[in-house]
Amino acid sequence: MIKYKHIFFVSPPFYSHFNPLLVLAKSFKKYGSEVTFACSIEFKEIILKENLNFYEIDISTNKNIGKTENTIQADTENIRLEEFFESTKKGAVETLITQSRHRIADMLYNPYELIDKIKKADDLLHADMYVVDILSYSVTLSLYFLGLPFITFCPPHPNTIPAEGSYFNVPKNWPLAITIKEEDLERLKQVSTQTQTEFTDVFNSIITKNNSIKKISNAFSLVSEIAIIYNYFDFYNIEDKPQKIFMGNSFVKTQLDEKWLKKINTSEKKIMISLGTFLSNRKDVLEKLIISVREIYPEALLIVSAGNNAPELKKYSSLNTIVEDFIPQIALMPYVDTVVFHGGCNTLTEAMYYGKEMIILPFSSDQFNIAYDVEKNKLGKVIDPNNFSKEDLLKAFNHIEEDTKLSLRYWSSISKVRGADYAAKKILNIE
Repeated sequence: MIKYKHIFFVSPPFYSHFNPLLVLAKSFKKYGSEVTFACSIEFKEIILKENLNFYEIDISTNKNIGKTENTIQADTENIRLEEFFESTKKGAVETLITQSRHRIADMLYNPYELIDKIKKADDLLHADMYVVDILSYSVTLSLYFLGLPFITFCPPHPNTIPAEGSYFNVPKNWPLAITIKEEDLERLKQVSTQTQTEFTDVFNSIITKNNSIKKISNAFSLVSEIAIIYNYFDFYNIEDKPQKIFMGNSFVKTQLDEKWLKKINTSEKKIMISLGTFLSNRKDVLEKLIISVREIYPEALLIVSAGNNAPELKKYSSLNTIVEDFIPQIALMPYVDTVVFHGGCNTLTEAMYYGKEMIILPFSSDQFNIAYDVEKNKLGKVIDPNNFSKEDLLKAFNHIEEDTKLSLRYWSSISKVRGADYAAKKILNIE
């Protein structure tokens, strides 16, 4: 008999989180569970196409459905986005401070309304397990308040869940290229503490309305007691704890179409530049990378994902420079030699799966933790997105050493025997 007959996934309306959750949901269905996938209406067609049950629910005021021109934001969200983009130009600490101050507005969406929505769904469908994204704080609060069993899915870096004594949204370690002044770090810790206190107070003000559950000490550390599934690698050997599951990847391999196969038909070095849907807003960094790579490797094939900046950056297009607003990144990954990116977890896991050389330019969020892990485990190089020169980039390209290739081969082999099926079987106790 299947351990969980009906699993209810709740996804934020962000493509970068939705997609790995969808892959995981498909694995649970594959191994016998009925799966209902709850998200905003924009994702309905994709969910139904995968033969999953769709349940409409909105858990955020802003949405990103995969392409920047289709990103839907309220006016207040646009203001916050502009503040975020400006903060990235000032450096790591200012960016993280801005993100901390935006947390309540961004991620604690209508908690009372959401509790009612989750209760209504549970009364209707009687799911016996829920899966919630770590950044969907209102959903986690709702499930905890209602006493419903849930599994935490963590698509960003594991340190997104702060350990006791750690600070939320403050990297535990920093890559060498990112220099932080002690006074700035203290400022960041103060903001983090304030945000954590505010978040936790909001949680507990709601929790106290249910006498059967305990108040919590840190809202950002409220996770499942059943299992946490990380879309990441067990770099630090903590999977011996049975509730911690490291997937290594959560994507589906896709084929590159004939049009793209013709575009990349060259024996020269192939380099991909991808800063993610939002950070492709940094036209200055993309432009500097394009110019620098063209000078370092004049004959290489350069493929650039430029988002809304594609029209302006198309002036750099040539027979060996492809600039597009959106590229089929997963399908392209097997063909490229080096990936230059922002340190996002999805791109990391795709590059690691295929064992690709990596150069990371971390801007925000968990990207500093990811960049540190890549550097620490000799998987690639890290440069400062706001303060790099052509020489820094050249040095990064040239320092892909033999031990880097060995490390990449090792973790690539780990990734290829893991994935969503591995996590689903662990949860369902299938050998």
